[in-house]
Amino acid sequence: MLRRHPFGTVYDGRPVRAVGSVAHMSNDDERQRLATLLSERALFRESVVLSSGRRSDYYVDVRQVLLDPEGAYLSGRLSYPVLAASNPQAVGGLTLGADPLVCAVSAAAFADGTRWTGFFVRKEAKKHGLQHWIEGPFVEEGTPVAIVDDVLTSGGSMITAIERVRAAGAEVVSALVVIDREEDEGRAKVEAELGGAPLHALFTARELLAL
Repeated sequence: MLRRHPFGTVYDGRPVRAVGSVAHMSNDDERQRLATLLSERALFRESVVLSSGRRSDYYVDVRQVLLDPEGAYLSGRLSYPVLAASNPQAVGGLTLGADPLVCAVSAAAFADGTRWTGFFVRKEAKKHGLQHWIEGPFVEEGTPVAIVDDVLTSGGSMITAIERVRAAGAEVVSALVVIDREEDEGRAKVEAELGGAPLHALFTARELLAL
């Protein structure tokens, strides 16, 4: 028996895959669809205090989209070819913001016949076990890696991730964020830390605020 559900059609309690949704979209259509999802679900136009302590008249919670299957699919599809130009062998970032995007990009790479392992950089080392800073099937020394994050504001999260993976012996060859807020000189700080490796953004906050 079919019935409606907030997240789609359900058959006997089980979700049914939407028909004709994103499987055959062009790259431009995929980008527009992801922009729409981010504008509608991840952009909150209200006064908030950011992690930097500064007050802003809007807030971006990209996980509202990256943890949705359609949003994960689209973000992976759009991020993978951008990062592939730098030929990384692994992709990762600082937990928690980077985690959904790491999985989405790694899955998109695998669907294209490329194996990029994923990893998460902890905010502090584990207090037990092997006391790792980095979780996942990480890399041998010299392995080229891409660093990703959901939002770029001050750049602190991305810089921390870059520093930690370099300390582990990896070579950071590129970086990508879903949304660049274009604030607090975040891009300039990250680019300086990257030392010539490219920094990409799928969208700027201005683009999404204009939708």
